Amino acid sequence: MLLLLYAAAVLVVVMWPSPVDEKARGMLARILKGLHDRHLLEFLGYPQVEFLSNVALFIPLGLLLGLLLGRRIWGLAVLVCFAGSVAIELTQYVFLPDRFATVDDVIANSLGGLAGALVAGALLARWRRRRESRLRRRAVALPPPPPRDGWGPGTVQL
Repeated sequence: MLLLLYAAAVLVVVMWPSPVDEKARGMLARILKGLHDRHLLEFLGYPQVEFLSNVALFIPLGLLLGLLLGRRIWGLAVLVCFAGSVAIELTQYVFLPDRFATVDDVIANSLGGLAGALVAGALLARWRRRRESRLRRRAVALPPPPPRDGWGPGTVQL
């Protein structure tokens, strides 16, 4: 359910007729100028912020897809994110003339999907190790099974 809600939110953002950051550009430019005036993050400009935003947008998608797909095929989430990003950019190119379809967006979205899928893979592996550890501890705590021949501790001899 969370995956569907997040995917719907992503679709709203990427299919909005005009760039969603249009009204925030001036504020972002002022923030970056203030940082640069203080010699902070001088390497960071609008193109880098936009790229990192596209990465961040797809991290939760890669994570949720990876968790949904499970420990055997969590890596497929990267391919799904890549294909989804290509579909989004093609749709923007064909149907949304005020939007900018770029290869950089596909790269950034795919990197975000990869980062999220890697986190999912690590979480799935950790959860599996913890479950196996619990099962091993539980197996040690169980009493040994009775002997097959019926003789031994706990058997009643008549």
